[in-house]
Amino acid sequence: MTARVTANEWTPLPGSLPVSVEAGKVYVIPTRSVGPRDDDGAIELCYPDNVRYLPKAARANGLPVEFSLPEGRRQYLQEFSTDPEMWSLGLCLLTMASDWLILTVSLYIARRSEQQGWSTDEAESLPLRVWVAETETGKTYQIEGSGSDVLEALKELHRGAGAEEKRLDGDR
Repeated sequence: MTARVTANEWTPLPGSLPVSVEAGKVYVIPTRSVGPRDDDGAIELCYPDNVRYLPKAARANGLPVEFSLPEGRRQYLQEFSTDPEMWSLGLCLLTMASDWLILTVSLYIARRSEQQGWSTDEAESLPLRVWVAETETGKTYQIEGSGSDVLEALKELHRGAGAEEKRLDGDR
């Protein structure tokens, strides 16, 4: 199986991206909303419950990962008795050339393996959807497939972004 990659067909939920994005950091963003809009037109943004401890685990492993929403504003799907239809992860970063992107998704797969008592191979074979918002270019990506196929697709996107950055640096 090969991962399906779509570019610029997905739009992050309003208010889900951090106000300011730092180079070298990866932000976990909410990918779902629940309930109707309030009087101001705002929606309740929610993270899937399976990302609740991802930034903490990432920092423990030396990865610069944090939530896009500050503490106190974060809500999780399980608080609304809603389960996600598939394992999914929304990320925001300055550029796809970030070295932390693939490590963050790998850690997410490893964490889901640990949480569910699966082997690494089992976790990598299960369906996964990853949304990535690249703030430097405004591009968005949705990558869907088995965990291992998603990782391979991200590596390819990462290589392409790195080559583009080198080309641009040479033009300066």
